[in-house]
Amino acid sequence: MAEALRLLVVQETDWLQRGPHQQHHLFERLSLRGHTVVAVDFEMLYTPWPKAPLLARRAEWQGVARALPAAQVRVVRPPTLRLPGIARLVSVGTFHHELQHLAAQLQPQVLVNYALSTGLPALALARRRHIPMLMHVIDALHTLVPARSARWIARQVERYLLRNAHHTLYINQTLQDYGVALGAASTRASTIRTGVDLQRFHPRNDAREVRRAHGFAADDVVLVFTGWLYEFSGLDAVMHALQQLPPHVRLLIVGSGSAEQRLRALQQSLGLGVRVVFAGQQPYSQMPAVLAAADVCLLHSEVNAVTRHIVPIKVYEYMASGKPVLAAQLPGLQREVPPGNGILYAPAAALQQTLQQLLDPAVRATAGGQARSFTEKYCDWEALTDEFEALLQRVAGTAA
Repeated sequence: MAEALRLLVVQETDWLQRGPHQQHHLFERLSLRGHTVVAVDFEMLYTPWPKAPLLARRAEWQGVARALPAAQVRVVRPPTLRLPGIARLVSVGTFHHELQHLAAQLQPQVLVNYALSTGLPALALARRRHIPMLMHVIDALHTLVPARSARWIARQVERYLLRNAHHTLYINQTLQDYGVALGAASTRASTIRTGVDLQRFHPRNDAREVRRAHGFAADDVVLVFTGWLYEFSGLDAVMHALQQLPPHVRLLIVGSGSAEQRLRALQQSLGLGVRVVFAGQQPYSQMPAVLAAADVCLLHSEVNAVTRHIVPIKVYEYMASGKPVLAAQLPGLQREVPPGNGILYAPAAALQQTLQQLLDPAVRATAGGQARSFTEKYCDWEALTDEFEALLQRVAGTAA
């Protein structure tokens, strides 16, 4: 049996509200295997002052479980000020203090970093206390910085962290190439792909309750999008395509985000009415039923610096549910899931044509079967957690 590790995880997004992402699935499984996991996070979705108190006080939660009900993750949130543009800068200092305290208390054997700004105090701590730091890359981080003027600085920080991490880990080969190009050591870089819970997400899940709740008829072809509504999510293009498709083709949007109000206005201006349903953010426990209600799942995002490298977990959840996926030609995703494995890749000009193709039940059935087979072969979270656990053991056994 593997030695139980003490793991300190640092990120600059909200552990409780965002995701579940790669880290939730992996670390919750590790907690169930007897490892101690402490995650330090940031209140990303805060309400700015003066609509909320200026000071966001330190908070702590025990036994947090986002993906697996029995998981035991301790989440610590250092204090900050709820001021846009200032909150993250303040957090660099408060994370520095909190991480020193946690390191003395926990004596972590590996520090796993997902952050840019708060990754700096994490790296400083790792160096000072000789703790190996694993930089786990699930996005090209600097591309996520909202202010374009700050992205150059963010890129330099990302480069610095990648070059100085003891080991780097990526969720796909395209991201590994990206990290090594920025300066990560190729001899200390690994890839462990994204996974899916094959028992929770399954073609046999019951679709009737969700379809009935949203007023979908038995012969409706339901397109489903789940996740954060970024401006580049591509749903506006899908809504325009709906105008040219039969009225029994409908769209279910499950999630919230910055583009929601614009998409709602577009729904009205295009006269789509009940053909588009906004279900809002739903608990993760409801996602298997939501995907069971789908006939086609969507990831037709715009191809840009943010999406170029991504392979979101939800894609594998779509596929494990036995659903065909309509996606944009995203380079990272195409490299991980080549055509013929349940994903139909369509350029913007071919979106409507591909949707028309997916109205054929036989096409959907074939692609859905291919998708499920791919996830069974490559994407079982338990097997991927075995790989992750083994990597952490190796990293823990080396000097920082």
